[in-house]
Amino acid sequence: LIYVYTSVSDGFDNLRAPLVTSPTARYICFTNIPNLPRVEPWEYRPLPDWGNHSRSNRLPKILPHLLLPADAECSIYHDGNFGLSRLPEEIIESLLREHDWAAFRHPCRTCIYEEAEVLLREHIGTGELISAQVERYRAESYPAYAGLWANGFLVRRHTDAVKAVCEDWWREFAGGCERDQISFPVARHRAGMQMNTIGGVIYSNPFINFWWHAAWKDQASNQPYKPMRREMNATISKLNELAG
Repeated sequence: LIYVYTSVSDGFDNLRAPLVTSPTARYICFTNIPNLPRVEPWEYRPLPDWGNHSRSNRLPKILPHLLLPADAECSIYHDGNFGLSRLPEEIIESLLREHDWAAFRHPCRTCIYEEAEVLLREHIGTGELISAQVERYRAESYPAYAGLWANGFLVRRHTDAVKAVCEDWWREFAGGCERDQISFPVARHRAGMQMNTIGGVIYSNPFINFWWHAAWKDQASNQPYKPMRREMNATISKLNELAG
């Protein structure tokens, strides 16, 4: 069975329906929003709380074999600001023909050390954690320019080897900085896993459609969601008033 899944937490994204849907796939959205309006074909599941938005939101992303139902043979993950523009069966057939893991290349870089420099320069994430993490990888002789991927779209076959990489990725992410781009290449490299690096750009491709995060509320694609978000916020405020 194919599972398509995403995470929407703290109102960071507006959940949208895929452009096309399959009657034989299941669609699951992990969320911590108690009054998220119904959006077909999504089923809602509670997002585990692992201390903060950045960490919790990545639990399903990195560990699908532990959070999706046990009958998941393949999964397609996308960030909450994307939506599938092709049927999941077509995506699996196209991207997993010779590999069990597919992801887009990073649009700008191919090296975790260069990515760390950008994060530090732009004050993205906790600087001390970033520095300690890359120093640890240098100490284990992880090579420069060994690949960097955009992890907002992940296509995986749930083999034992893939599950092992996911678990090592989580251990590295949980013990490192808040940005999962730094830790995934190391887990992949340690396992010697070959993968399908999808050509093109994650923001413009035949497989997924891109929308702006909800914070960019004046973007045209987010305008229709303003009334709904006002109603949701009013309901949450009333809940907090009554329940504390």
